[in-house]
Amino acid sequence: MQETRYSQLSMPRKILIRTCQRVNYGAILNVRVVNGEIELNIQSEVLLDFQLNNDSIERRELQLIDFVLPAESCRLMTQIDSLTDGLLEKITVHDGIPRRVIVRRSIPREAII
Repeated sequence: MQETRYSQLSMPRKILIRTCQRVNYGAILNVRVVNGEIELNIQSEVLLDFQLNNDSIERRELQLIDFVLPAESCRLMTQIDSLTDGLLEKITVHDGIPRRVIVRRSIPREAII
């Protein structure tokens, strides 16, 4: 699999990756995808998950201008590409990396009989 660098992403996708890094542990809710691109808007929300017995540590990538995306982030970008139009209802983030995604999309016309 070819590596993808942060610098190769569109600005909306960069914002999504940086949001994952800032969340660190939690979730990003209701991210719209229109024409294959991310649209963060007022319906988008962030849930933060704090462990009260540990100190919160900022992701080191937040200080970097460019870096190779982890495999999970690349898979998220592939999901966005294949979705074209829809909603990422929930992106679960662990250790600053998107680990799971719940996608809402319409049933394709060809599937309706």
